[in-house]
Amino acid sequence: MSFSDPESFQDNSFLNFTLVVAMLGCFGFLALGPGFENEYAGFGALIALPMCFGALLTLGSGSYSPLGCLIAPIALGLLCYTLVLLGLEGMVCVVMVMPIWFLAGLGGGLVALFVLRRQAAERDGGGASVNSVGLAVLPFLLIYAETAAPPAWDARTVTRSVTIAAPAERIWPLLVSIPKVDASEGIATFTHDWLGIPRPSEALLVTRGDQPVRLAKWGDNARFEEVVTHIAPGHEISWDFAFPDPSLQNRVDQHVSPDGEMLKIASGSYQLETLDDGRTRVTLSTSYAMRTRFDWYFGFWGERLLGDVQDNVLAIVKDRSETAAQAAARALR
Repeated sequence: MSFSDPESFQDNSFLNFTLVVAMLGCFGFLALGPGFENEYAGFGALIALPMCFGALLTLGSGSYSPLGCLIAPIALGLLCYTLVLLGLEGMVCVVMVMPIWFLAGLGGGLVALFVLRRQAAERDGGGASVNSVGLAVLPFLLIYAETAAPPAWDARTVTRSVTIAAPAERIWPLLVSIPKVDASEGIATFTHDWLGIPRPSEALLVTRGDQPVRLAKWGDNARFEEVVTHIAPGHEISWDFAFPDPSLQNRVDQHVSPDGEMLKIASGSYQLETLDDGRTRVTLSTSYAMRTRFDWYFGFWGERLLGDVQDNVLAIVKDRSETAAQAAARALR
């Protein structure tokens, strides 16, 4: 429905709010349905949806004040917070999406405000007009178009290093297996302490036939595997990630698989370098690929989230190695 008379916005506020509810219901249906993972990171879901949401809410309110443009961002924030409280959404997804949704929702409200004021100034109906049904349909048309032409994969690597006051032979066993990691070990990080990503609790090396595999566990029940591809004792160990069950996905982000259509956590490695002063530099690398239309944005989050996990693991290795080295030095006295 097109509105060219400013008074008609008040008359049709019910339609606008109804369309908002319909949009949220349709998006929720897509989010819960299969095969939608890759479309979370497209223009339709991240830009068009909150922008049209903001425009419709502002039109429905009939507000001529810039404060009315904040209705959509606040409503989106409250909605996401409610989903987190109900356990229907993870904090990781909400924190990554909300900055974009806030700005897009605000932008849609500002556009609607401009139209409201423009039509108020042109009572003859010659000003701009808005088709509310078109606004409600636009995000889903864009999502459909993006589904037909998915973006290319973008490969990235996150690397962190730590210098440890211990020889390589003291550190190496902890890179192969880290048993029984207490929750108090490691360092405080944004990823673990604010977003709730579980901390590593153990990593044990086992052998399946002739294939060495590290069985990794985060928290109480988030599990994955690291299939060793190269091992040089005292120098390097590298692996490919494997996710035999959805326990990690269920604990971190139910909508995005670590080996899915949007994200693939591929491989990792530890490397040891003996320094001139007898200390050892340990470098942990994680390689992954993502398929989004916002590589620069989600690349920032990949660097931050994986970097926090790596910093925490390296802190555990450092503390245990240096404690063991100090105990060995005292025993020799």
